[in-house]
Amino acid sequence: MEHKNILNKDQIIELLQKFLNAEIAGRDLYFQQSKNLDDPSLIQTLKSFASSESGHIINVRDKITELGGIPRSVSEVRDIQKGITDASHQVSAPLDMLRIDLKLEEIAINDYTAALEIIEDAGVKTLIENNLADEIHHSLYLSKKINEILEKTKNRIGAISRVERPGGKEPSEIFKAAAEVGLLRLNRSWLEMFMSGLIAGMNVTFGIIASSYVAGATEPLVGGPTSKIFGALFFPIGFMFLLIGKSELFTENFLLPVTTVLAKKTKINKLFKLWGLTLAGNMGGIFLFAIVIASSLGLLLPVFVINHIHTVAHSYMSRSPYIMVLSGIFAGWLITLMTWLLIASSGTLARIIIIWTVGFMIYIGSFSHIVVASSEILISINSGSGMSYIPWLTEFVPLTILGNMIGGLFFVTIFQYLQILHAGGKTEMSLYSSSELDILSKAAEEKAEDVENIEDTL
Repeated sequence: MEHKNILNKDQIIELLQKFLNAEIAGRDLYFQQSKNLDDPSLIQTLKSFASSESGHIINVRDKITELGGIPRSVSEVRDIQKGITDASHQVSAPLDMLRIDLKLEEIAINDYTAALEIIEDAGVKTLIENNLADEIHHSLYLSKKINEILEKTKNRIGAISRVERPGGKEPSEIFKAAAEVGLLRLNRSWLEMFMSGLIAGMNVTFGIIASSYVAGATEPLVGGPTSKIFGALFFPIGFMFLLIGKSELFTENFLLPVTTVLAKKTKINKLFKLWGLTLAGNMGGIFLFAIVIASSLGLLLPVFVINHIHTVAHSYMSRSPYIMVLSGIFAGWLITLMTWLLIASSGTLARIIIIWTVGFMIYIGSFSHIVVASSEILISINSGSGMSYIPWLTEFVPLTILGNMIGGLFFVTIFQYLQILHAGGKTEMSLYSSSELDILSKAAEEKAEDVENIEDTL
């Protein structure tokens, strides 16, 4: 059993002082950089980051005082912190600045994450979690901005032979971004996890209603196969609702938080907690939706819509165990692939196309997604189809979850991870030149810069 060295109060105060020094350094670095740029949007963003770091400074100083410590004075900080100012003056190009900023944000993320494992004080943990969320946000923005600058540069010089892979990012970059977003998901409260799943379960069911209406209405006119194509065009509406609304399906979490665990940024027990709460939320959401539909038969939806849902639900439940698992594999594979592609892509239109394509494929192939298919089955159970809960709960649910997990975890997440491992240890280092790494190393060790006056800057 792993033993953790929990910090006492004095050690916590000393650690918070180090965080305070780093936040002061980061704040003033952002302010200084904002004065040396011409891009109005980037200037405003860096000022916003500096303001965020200023809030961190206030909170950390207050927490040190609350714990009985005395934050070190500005003059002491000035004496012990050097490096970042020198580093920032050595580079003037926005790309170089942003790379330094990104590296420092990653250091902050790692430091805060490590601190959460060795601190038990609830107030301090909350402070660190809030700061960590901001640093992750900063990191994601900086990564995106760096990619934008690189893309613009390549377009300007016409570097056709060096165009990135579709989506604009290498697998290592996608994996890294996924791990950072996954960390943010894993650090939420249990209520946030559950409610995100509950909302997703309800929202995704609107896609079922839309597709069943179109397919049921057109079937007498064009026949079953063609009407299914029409229904598949409207099925992705549910996915659009949940992805734009930032709710999440259980199967979405086969990529983002798993990469966080693989990157060793958190413990696996947090992953199991997220899986359990989002799955429970999804099931609660589709059950509530099914009850509402069942209580309004003949009032809200035409009979042919419910009949079509009954037909689809019966087709799911009549499959052999092998086909249930196989169908679940393809559904989990597609959903996790969609998450991977959404991270890789840039632009609203590209993301809409990805969502619509994956939703179309799941519907047209009648692949068993545990939430979507269970929604149709629960609506059928509660609307006079003659189906019962027991076969669904004891056979369909476990076999479909197994298939979804195999498809998502192994055919996407693990295989992509193996591809990145095969590429060797150059994925992280290739983003920086040796001279830049020397600057970053020095800046990371000292983590500070000359500070004028905290109150004046705030």
